[in-house]
Amino acid sequence: MTQVLLDSFVIPARTGCAFVVPRGQVLRIEMIEGKQVGDCAFFNADDPREVFHVGQSWALNVAAKTGTAKSFKHFYSKPPRENVMLTVVADTVKNHWGNMGGRCSRRWHEITAGDPDHPSCQENLAAALAPFGLTGDDIVDVFNVFMNVDLTPDGGFTLKAPAGDKGDYIDLRAEMNILAAISACPGDKTPTNDFKPKALGVKIFGAP
Repeated sequence: MTQVLLDSFVIPARTGCAFVVPRGQVLRIEMIEGKQVGDCAFFNADDPREVFHVGQSWALNVAAKTGTAKSFKHFYSKPPRENVMLTVVADTVKNHWGNMGGRCSRRWHEITAGDPDHPSCQENLAAALAPFGLTGDDIVDVFNVFMNVDLTPDGGFTLKAPAGDKGDYIDLRAEMNILAAISACPGDKTPTNDFKPKALGVKIFGAP
């Protein structure tokens, strides 16, 4: 079935944006300039207490054989609700960090680079959600879209440049009215964004 483009916009490098995706519409997140990660927070737009939970999404997809931490089909909300919030309907990368739920923050930049004033995804997301009456305290887990990370035998992890590149995307169908907040990650001192923050593209599709 052909999709109809309803909206299209760009999230500039190092910034965040929040918006509502009505039930049944498809959210596309796209690398429009090159290797770039996005940190994504998802809420039930009608009841923001219901939020995306990365750990439960990883566990339930593995249990149902619908995906792994790198690529899963269903985005579940935090227990006790555990509803499917979004469903992946297309993914040209299939390599994300879907088992951690964290994001860069003031403390991350302070510990890793001695720079607590560096822009971060936590602050980007909090600023984007403020007009919707939410604060940084309301952000639980994020989905690290396009983020390429390998776990190491000692329990640590290695950050790598995204496996995808310009033109790659993921499409997520909203299974309820979704409040989405996305940060075009400002990290520039690790391979996360291939050492250069870039913009992300967003498109919203609906059925004809």
